[in-house]
Amino acid sequence: MRIYLTCLAIWGLAAVLVFAGTAAYAGDEGWPEQSVLNGYLEEGARANPGLQAAFARFDAALDKVPQARAWPDPRLSFGVFTVPVETRTGPQRMRYGVSQMLPWFGKRELKATVAEREAAALLAQAQGVKLALFREIEAAYFEYAYLGKALESAREELEILKYFEALVEARYTVSTATYADFTRVQVERAKAEERIASLDDYRLPLSERLRTLLGRPAGEVLPMPVGVPLMDTGWDDKQITAAVTEHNLVLTALDAKAEAADAAAVLARKEFIPDLTVGVESIYTDAPRMAGVVNEGKDPVAITFGINLPFDQEAREAAVRQAKNSARATRLERADKVAGLEAQASRLLFGVRDGSRRLGLLLDTIVPKARQNLEASMDAYQAGKASMLDLLTAEKTLIELNLQYHRVLTDQAVRLADLDMLAGEEIPRKFVQAPATAGKEQARDLRVSLTTPEASK
Repeated sequence: MRIYLTCLAIWGLAAVLVFAGTAAYAGDEGWPEQSVLNGYLEEGARANPGLQAAFARFDAALDKVPQARAWPDPRLSFGVFTVPVETRTGPQRMRYGVSQMLPWFGKRELKATVAEREAAALLAQAQGVKLALFREIEAAYFEYAYLGKALESAREELEILKYFEALVEARYTVSTATYADFTRVQVERAKAEERIASLDDYRLPLSERLRTLLGRPAGEVLPMPVGVPLMDTGWDDKQITAAVTEHNLVLTALDAKAEAADAAAVLARKEFIPDLTVGVESIYTDAPRMAGVVNEGKDPVAITFGINLPFDQEAREAAVRQAKNSARATRLERADKVAGLEAQASRLLFGVRDGSRRLGLLLDTIVPKARQNLEASMDAYQAGKASMLDLLTAEKTLIELNLQYHRVLTDQAVRLADLDMLAGEEIPRKFVQAPATAGKEQARDLRVSLTTPEASK
């Protein structure tokens, strides 16, 4: 009964897992795209073939438990005498009987325990597949969103370069700009157009990656996300590290495997004890050739008892050693895995801290300074104290810093998804709309700030 209750609880948990990735974010409405990502996580949990296969393997392992606990089948025996045995009560022609092997006390439960712990290991592995799937969906989603920001930046840059080209062409006609400035802008414009074409072409592979994870049919191009959010978790480094060492699903699976090996070792030791077989046997007897015989034609009945003789002690000792060595190897593997997980968590936590620091510097210091540099370059260019190269360099720097800001946001989001996998659960966090840096109106602002040659006369 215990395993069936466990089965119901497990499948209740499996149903919750479908929504587990969304629960941690449900209370925050600071990011408009949150519901889209939540829907993708739910869809992937329901439809991804790899996740379904992992839980199917768990189902198959769970079905081994009642098989391990079952009694051996009764044995029916039947024999015919080639020559009837003449007895006083009549000739005996055949014998028949039924017997039941009774395993030694605890063997059936130990076999069931081994099967249960093996199923528990596969459940942990299936949950790990679920977290890995969520990580891949989030990573694909955020990379897709980053592509959108890269395209947006490239198109803004192209719009600015088109205006620069028209501006330089106008100034070149009145000899206030050089031909080198004109060709330099054209080269930069061609590079921007090529970059846009490359990014546009890259959209399909990213969409296909996300579509495959969601289990959707081929041919569908998913809409491009609006952007990458700014994330913040309520857990500190100690809480995350503790979750990694205590709840990591790989460690959980190894613990279950070690417990299965321990139970197998106890079971192997019990194999030194014989199993008992009990039965009932009868002999079919015909009527005697002479009348008046006591018990004539009656079938004799015998109650039988038997045991197996465990002569091969060496094989049984080898089975005990095998189970013990398996348990020891699994625990050593766990210890090695813990060390690797701690190092991996430390690297990811450093990346999260470093990403937060870089985001703060970009948003509060570096990007504003780059914007001031661009404004100063525009003023100097209009005054004839700077070349078009200086202006292009300042403009390109601001565009690249804006793109770097979104790259750091994307890397930060992926690192937190990686930490989810290590911690064995979704780390609670909130999503906030990321503050803008360069802004969608940058190209228009530049066109307003720069004066044409006619206006400067």
